[in-house]
Amino acid sequence: MSRLIINASNLKGGGALQVAATFIAGLKSFDQNDYFVFLPPALSESIKEKEFAKNFVFYRVDNPSIVPFFNKASIRLSLLESQIKPDCVFSLFGPTYWMPKSRHVMGFANGLYLYGDLPYIKELPFFERLLLNFKKNYHRMLLKNNADSYVVQTDDMKARFSEFIDTPQDKISVVYGSYHPVFSNSINNINLLPFKESNEFWFVTISSYYPHKNLDIINEIVDILSVNNTGIRIKFILTIPHDIFIKRFDCNSPLILNVGPIDLKDCPYLYSKSDALFLPTLVESFTASYPEAMIMKKPILTSDYQFAKTVCLDSALYFDPYDINDVMHKIIQITTDKDLYKEMVNKGVIRVRNMPTFLDMTKKYLDICNS
Repeated sequence: MSRLIINASNLKGGGALQVAATFIAGLKSFDQNDYFVFLPPALSESIKEKEFAKNFVFYRVDNPSIVPFFNKASIRLSLLESQIKPDCVFSLFGPTYWMPKSRHVMGFANGLYLYGDLPYIKELPFFERLLLNFKKNYHRMLLKNNADSYVVQTDDMKARFSEFIDTPQDKISVVYGSYHPVFSNSINNINLLPFKESNEFWFVTISSYYPHKNLDIINEIVDILSVNNTGIRIKFILTIPHDIFIKRFDCNSPLILNVGPIDLKDCPYLYSKSDALFLPTLVESFTASYPEAMIMKKPILTSDYQFAKTVCLDSALYFDPYDINDVMHKIIQITTDKDLYKEMVNKGVIRVRNMPTFLDMTKKYLDICNS
C-alpha cells in the first residue's frame, strides 16, 4: 500500500478545479493506497469528506504564496509532508509554489505558455505580453526545478511542454482528461432556467470569464441575431459572475441567460436543457467541456485550432473565432440542419466512448505515481 499526497493546494479556479474534483472522486475506486489530500479553499466545498473511506485524510490548506520563500502556507505543507512521509506527491497542476522533498509528479495545463504561435498571444498589447512573458519565465523555472516527472493531457501538449521546460519527453506522460462521474447519474432538475419554447435553440458555455475564452464574441452574435430573422430564436446560457456579466454583456438582452457560477453537480442540468455547446476559446490545453458535451449528446461548436481537434477529431463543428461570418455560418448550420445535428451527436458519442473514462484517467495517474 502506497502513501500518496494529492496536492491541490495551489488551485484557485477554472477548469483545474473540475479536473481535481473528478480525479479525487475517482480515487474512491482504488482502495489499495492511503490518500492524503491537500484541499485549497476553492475546492473544499466540492469535496464531501463523509463520502470517502478511512484511507482518505483531508487537510484544508491555504494557497501557497507565488513567492515560495518564507510563506506560511508552504511551510505548513512541508510540515505535513514530513509527518505523512509519502511515497509520492502528486500535484494536479503546476507550478505549485512549493517543493516537496519526496518524489514529485506534477501535472501541467496552461495553454497560454505552450501555444505562443496562436493569434491571441501574438496580438496581445505590449504590456500584457510583457507581463505574460515575465510570468512564463518565472513559472518555467519553477516547473523545471520543482518536479521529478510530469503529466499533460494531450500528445500535442507533451511535445510543446518538453520544449518549453527543456526536458526529455520520456519524463512527461500523457493522460487524457474525462468527464466527472456526476454526468453518469440521473439529472437533478434544479429549475434554474426558464421554460424553453419549441422554436428556441439554446447554446451553453460553461466557463469562467477570461479574455482568452473569447466570450465577448457572443455580444456580436446577439447583435446580428437581433436584426436577422432566422426563424429560430437562438439563445446563449452563460455561467459567469453576475458583476462581470453586467460589465461585459447586455444584461437586458433576451438572447443571453446568465445563471452565474454553478456547482459541478449541476452542470448536467444545464447541458440537458441546452441544444449544443458553444466554445469560442482562443487558447486551451484541454477542457472537460468537450467530453461532457459528447456524453450528454450535444453537438460541439468550437474554435478551429489544434488543441480542439486533438480532443474532438471529427465530432465538432469548427469555426474561425476571429471571423464572425464563419461563426454565424456554423451557428445557422447546426440550428437549421437536423441531419447535421444528428451526425455531430452520433460522432460525439462514438468519440467519447473511445476516450478514457474518469476511472481510466485516475488509474493512469496512480500508475505514474506508483511507477
